[in-house]
Order: sequence, then structure tokens, then C-alpha cells
Amino acid sequence: MKKIVSIVAVVCLALGLAACGAKVKEEKGVAVLTMEQEALKTTMTLDAKGDTVTRITQDSVISTANLTEEQIQMVLTASEQAKSSYAEIKGIEYSLEQKDGEIVEKIVIPTDKDTLQAVIKAGLLPVTDSKAEKLSVKETKKALEAAGWKVEK
Repeated sequence: MKKIVSIVAVVCLALGLAACGAKVKEEKGVAVLTMEQEALKTTMTLDAKGDTVTRITQDSVISTANLTEEQIQMVLTASEQAKSSYAEIKGIEYSLEQKDGEIVEKIVIPTDKDTLQAVIKAGLLPVTDSKAEKLSVKETKKALEAAGWKVEK
């Protein structure tokens, strides 16, 4: 009888540990934050597994309706410089499109350890811990909100 109880206890413990060790599924858009400044609206979307950010997607839309040709050219030049900075880091997607009175920039940054470290080292992501290996959704939202971003989700 003791052997049966012991076996049942071991099986229950093993099942309990297996349930605790279940993989956390990645969720898209767990946090969405926006910032608007004059002609610029930026939306940052965080994907995550649990509280760990797995991808940052930043969409910036600049209305060119009230900009001069010189200002538009300055924006495009700055965007090309940003594109070359991001292009040096493997895994980052960068696109720039000018259409319908807008300039649309999209940056997708996976936050695996190597990419995150490269982005921080290049100064492209304002993270206080230069040795950070992961980002917390909760802490990232808090820091962005303190910097003036509006939490949408």
C-alpha cells in the first residue's frame, strides 16, 4: 500500500512540475503606447512572453501637409541615417515610405539577447542598464509613460 501511495505521490508531483514548466505563449500587442508631437505620431507595440518583451514595433507617421519641401527633405535625410544605423544590426526590420501626404517609418526590433545588446550598445534604445539581456513589459511601460508616452493598452 505504501508503494502505491508513493508512486501516486511521485506521479502527481511530476505532473505538477510539468504543468509549472509549460511554455509561455508569445502574445502580440500586450502593450500599445503612443506619443504625439506636432506633425509626428508614434505608436510603440510590445509583443511578449509573460512579462518579457520579445519584440518592439515602432510606427511613426509624419504628416507632411504643413511642412516645407526643405523640412520634408530633412526628415527623409534623418530617416535614411536611422535606416543605416538599424541596418548594421542583424534581425531588425526597417522601412520608410512616403505616400498620401505622410512619411511612414516602421522599425521592428526583436529583443533576443544579442539583438537587444547590439541596439543598446548602438544607442538606439534608451535603456539604463547597458548589460540588460531582457526587457520587462511592466517596467518598459512605466518608463515610457514617465517619458510622456500615453498607454493605450
